[in-house]
Amino acid sequence: MRSLIKLEMKKMNIGSIILTFLYINAGIIGVFLLFGIDEDATAEILINYEIVFMLMEVFIVAAFVIYAAVLLSHMIIEEFRDKTISVLFMYPINRKKLLVAKVLIVSLLTFFFVILSNIFVFSSFVYFNTIFDYINEPITQGMVTERALRTLIIAFSSAGMALIPLLFGMRKYSVQATITSSILIIAVIFSSVNSSTNLYSFMATPISLGIVGFLIAYLVITKAVKADF
Repeated sequence: MRSLIKLEMKKMNIGSIILTFLYINAGIIGVFLLFGIDEDATAEILINYEIVFMLMEVFIVAAFVIYAAVLLSHMIIEEFRDKTISVLFMYPINRKKLLVAKVLIVSLLTFFFVILSNIFVFSSFVYFNTIFDYINEPITQGMVTERALRTLIIAFSSAGMALIPLLFGMRKYSVQATITSSILIIAVIFSSVNSSTNLYSFMATPISLGIVGFLIAYLVITKAVKADF
């Protein structure tokens, strides 16, 4: 399995992936800076760290779940659509292990990107807050610990949730369906319950979606290995 993952990683443009990660984080930080420029936005949005954490979660999870759909489209959907996957299936390689390796790469990238982005964006916000004084509330050790635990759970759930679009994309090997479904999933789970809460705020939601995502990936892979070309 490790050799298959290394083989797939060699086929990927790692430099482009890292740049995308940096661009996404720069964009999220930029949004917070724009909030800070507008006095009305600062008064309404940057009220306390609870809201800042929620916004960070929305932006980061949304960005990397959609980006995961792009990676899935390139690594799996397009190969089935163009039947280039059949070339790999001709080699004495276990089909299921090959597809699991592809899915694992996307899932692990999503997991680590969500964690790293939370650290990067939060650290940047704290730095800019010391300069522009958006929030006077002090950051406590308990606050950081609680956030760290939630970040791990959110990263796990995102790693699984990012695989749900496979269910839609593999039906007709459609790139559009894969990416569109990821956007719709994000739109639904981050629909507001009230001004400071969304469906994803309830811990049961991300955990359930993560588990569902991994189950879907297993079912899709089980069916895909039986495909004839």
